[in-house]
Order: sequence, then structure tokens, then C-alpha cells
Amino acid sequence: MRLRVRDTEIYFDALLHLDAYQYDNNLRRADGLALTPAQVTANTLTNNGQVRRGEMIFRGRMANGGEWQVGYDFVGSRGTGRNGRWLDVNYRGRINSDWTWRVGQFKQPNSLEELTSTRNNEFISKAMITNAFGVARRVGAEVQYATPSLTATGTWFTREINVNQRVGAGWGARATWAPIQDASAGEYLHFGLSAVQIDALGNRYSLSSRPQADITSVNTVTASLTDADDTTIYGLEGMYANGPLKIMGEYMTSTTRRNGTAPDFQSDGWYVSGLYTLSDDKFGYRGGIYTTAVPTDPVKGLWQLAARYDKLDANDGAVLGGQQESWTLGVNWYIRSNFRLSMNYVMLDSSRVQSGVRIENNPNILELRGQISI
Repeated sequence: MRLRVRDTEIYFDALLHLDAYQYDNNLRRADGLALTPAQVTANTLTNNGQVRRGEMIFRGRMANGGEWQVGYDFVGSRGTGRNGRWLDVNYRGRINSDWTWRVGQFKQPNSLEELTSTRNNEFISKAMITNAFGVARRVGAEVQYATPSLTATGTWFTREINVNQRVGAGWGARATWAPIQDASAGEYLHFGLSAVQIDALGNRYSLSSRPQADITSVNTVTASLTDADDTTIYGLEGMYANGPLKIMGEYMTSTTRRNGTAPDFQSDGWYVSGLYTLSDDKFGYRGGIYTTAVPTDPVKGLWQLAARYDKLDANDGAVLGGQQESWTLGVNWYIRSNFRLSMNYVMLDSSRVQSGVRIENNPNILELRGQISI
């Protein structure tokens, strides 16, 4: 939706996600003994369906080249409904054709999947490393250099606007290179490197990941430290698209420096995914980010088949946060340009030590999503 007020074009976007899950719980103790009632309760996946997102976003484009946006999710963090949360709230100014600056709350530059709009993510749940290591939105300042084939971004940031969410000051950097760009053929080759460093507020650090099912309350991987100094996360990303096919992968590694004599805590993970579009609709690319085309045939819509393998390891020395890997198979149907139906089937293998006992949690999950966007 677009409205022009004097020298400013104002846009309104909205995004609604309705999710429903069906779990095939598969729990066991590695020592072969029977699970206690407390262990069953702590590891059984629940919450079969609810509204996952309810976003409203206002954007403005000014005659001087400046852009602003204000976004709010009325559903709240991970569909909890806890008072909602602010999304992007920022202003971007232009220095010249290649250089821009931005202040406010925005996504930090350390994950291709995280930086891509949620409406374009081809899986219902983002990859494990995106959820575990993606810094997402923080309040800060940014300077960016961007040409059609190169981008370089540097940021300084502090906490989120939202109360009781992510905290800790830090910096971020990301550089991308696209040596192949052919919009007519829909062919793009993308490489990227990123790094962020975050101070540990109150010496606390935590890492967690859900089992590719965002609205469940169970974390199948979780690690916590109370003697952390800071955390540095490095990322490597690549993407190739050619006509109906897109292949993408990322690797991330995290190192948390600890106070005293305790050794650093390290964790890492990676994923690779493939997506095939059953039509002539092509992917787009701009500024180090890919986009999905809207259906050229509004009656047939746009069909996509997707597959992903990903892995996360948070075991390091005496810190046993757990590890997990999964296969995800998916299908997306974009109906006209405003509606999408998605179905994912997730096969997860995970294990984590809890109170001295290794629990193996290997569910199969059927996930459905309805997306309405404006």
C-alpha cells in the first residue's frame, strides 16, 4: 500500500503467520533406564498451533534519498504474545550513490538468512545457527558501502528497544561479493563474510536452539555461562541461483571469552539448503540479499520444493549444551502475491546432558503455515 505526502512516499506493509505443528515425540535416556516424569515433561514438545507473527510496518522514502521505517509485531517474541515487540525502527540517510548511514534499531550484519525478509524465507523455521547465533535487531549506528556487486557494512550497537530481550553492546561487520549477476536469466553467485562481538552484560552468556519448531517451549540445545567476558561470532555464507534453482549455505562459529582461568567456550554449526521453483519465476538479488519473485501467473501461483540439512554443536569441554542435526523437507505455494501456504517435515536428532544424564530427543515434526502479506 502506497501513499504520497508532499515529498515523501509512505508505504504500509503487514505480515501474518499462522502456524500449526504435529509432533512425533521420541525420547530416551542414553543409559537405557526409564525416563523420569520430570524428564518427560521437560523434553516433550507441545504447543500445536497459534499465531506466530502479526507485523505492521510503515516505511517512508523521502525526496532527499532518506528512508525511514517503524515496525511492530503485536504477537511478540516467538509467538508468545508477551506485550508485542518493536521491529525495525530507524532512519537511513544517503551520503552519495554508494554510501549510506543508518541510526535506530535494525538487524545486525551477521547472517544472510536473518537479513533476508521473513516473508522470503523458504522454511517455516530458520536454520539452527541463525536462531542460535544471529544477533538480529539492536539499537545502533551503521555505515554501508554498496555497489551492485560489492557491499561492506560496519555497525556499533547496544541493546534492543524491547524490554527483557537481548542486551549487551558490541560491533558488527559484513562484506559480500557477487561476481555473477544476470537478472534476465536469474543467475547470481554470492559470497559473504561476517563478524560480530558482543559484551556480556553481568558476565552472563546463553545460547539456545529449539528443535526447528519455533513456538514450542522446549530448547533442545542450551548452554549458559555466568563468567563470560564477551562473545565473537564469525560467519561464512554462499548462495547460487540460476533460474528456478537456488542453493545456499552458511557456517558460523562462536567463541566466548571467560573471566578467570576457565577456558574459552566454543560452539559452531552450519546448514546447506536447496530450493526449486516449479515455474519460470526467478529469484532477485540486491545489496547482498536475495528475494523471491511474485507469481507471474496469479491463477497457478508459484510452487517451490525445498530441502535443508543443518547442524549445531554446543558441547565444549565441561560445558555440555548439546548438539543436534536435522533434515527438513518443504513445499511452498505462493497464491497470487499476498498469500502463501507452506508445509515442512522435520526429522531431528538431538542429545543433551541434563542433571548428569544424556537425553536423546529425536522427534519428527509436521509443520504448516499460512502467510498473509500486504
